[in-house]
Amino acid sequence: MRLILLAVGTILIVGACAGDQDTSTSTVPTAPPAATTTTATPVTTTPPPVTTTAPLPPASTSTTLVPTPLAPVPALLTFDGPEEVVFDWTTDACDTRDIPDLPARAFRDANGLVSLLSTHPINRRSTGPTLNDVTRDCEPIFKATRSGDPAQFTDEEWIASVYTEDGETIYALVHNEYQGWSRGDCVGTENFNCWYNSITSLISTDGGKTFTYPRPPPEHLVASLPYPYIPDSAAVGVFSPSNIVRDAEGFYYALVKVGANRTGRQTVCLMRTDSLDDPTSWRFWNGTAFDGIFVNPYTNKPESPSKNKCPALAINEIGAQMIESLTWNTFLNQWVLVGISADTIDGREVWGFYYSYSTDLINWTRRELLIEIALPWTVESPGTDVFYLYPSLLDPNSDSMSFMTTGETAYLYYTRMNSAASTFDRDLLRVPVRFSTIP
Repeated sequence: MRLILLAVGTILIVGACAGDQDTSTSTVPTAPPAATTTTATPVTTTPPPVTTTAPLPPASTSTTLVPTPLAPVPALLTFDGPEEVVFDWTTDACDTRDIPDLPARAFRDANGLVSLLSTHPINRRSTGPTLNDVTRDCEPIFKATRSGDPAQFTDEEWIASVYTEDGETIYALVHNEYQGWSRGDCVGTENFNCWYNSITSLISTDGGKTFTYPRPPPEHLVASLPYPYIPDSAAVGVFSPSNIVRDAEGFYYALVKVGANRTGRQTVCLMRTDSLDDPTSWRFWNGTAFDGIFVNPYTNKPESPSKNKCPALAINEIGAQMIESLTWNTFLNQWVLVGISADTIDGREVWGFYYSYSTDLINWTRRELLIEIALPWTVESPGTDVFYLYPSLLDPNSDSMSFMTTGETAYLYYTRMNSAASTFDRDLLRVPVRFSTIP
């Protein structure tokens, strides 16, 4: 089985963006302790209180960029304990293709039950009384539609982000891939050149047990390039959304990756909405305001597509692809971004998991290396070598129904691919981390 079929589309094309990274010098931190292979031991046995009135972070920029944003608090993110296995494919998988294939997300329902997601197109969850004590539920919460029409935006579908404020209605952003190579669209032999990505939406009204389209496709579309699918060009589109977060002004935000039309060159895009009920209400930051409008290129061909393309966000600071995890940190009172990136450290290019801070979601600190780690494009043999993807922060003690907050301590979740291209064997791991301020 080819690697592209085993992981959401952030693998080989990401490595191609290394030339877009800026360079700086910093110190490589110490790696975390060696992994154990036992099930994670619950830290607490009593669920944290469920609340819908948790303090919200201050409002981000509402219309135009604040001339002088508040400077983020200098802080370090470090490992604080041993690695734990949360989901072991060999013992926990419901079937062969039941794999952690996106960054981990979580939410609580109205009864306090926690759902942990790291999904594949047959989308499943793990559930339990706390984030520290979840087990696999084999009943799918959503199955990809697998439409052969790229204009429907319903081919392979991963639940990528979830958000709820009452535990009954759960909103979701979906990573959708139209995989042209499986439809006979490709003339060439490179599958990545027939890969068309978009962000769509789902909704659950039963506390996350099942998800459906909020509107009939393609009206569920959230974000796409203003260009239709072109086979044999590049891996293009809008994909891999971060988790959804909310500010005190009532706006909901997410970061997404953009693969430019025909070239696939990657950048990060910031988008927001004030209505999760309306998939068409999301607007992107165009450099001066949240006025950018995503359009469906099949139903509303733009006269000037450049106006409907989201520009790069803070590329010198966060690079071309840091989008995996976005949370509000209550200890630091600022936003924390964690994701995959690269930088030049001690004269060499270092790929791994990085972090950055912001007070307004627009201006970010220079990314700092959390750990240099094996990635699909840095190992000698991606067919047999172990590598890692999909870092995300989750705090079991978050009082947010959607776990959009972290505190002084949290967990870094990530996926380990065990001989990834040879089998589907991959595990979801986590390691405790701690924030500390720099005097």
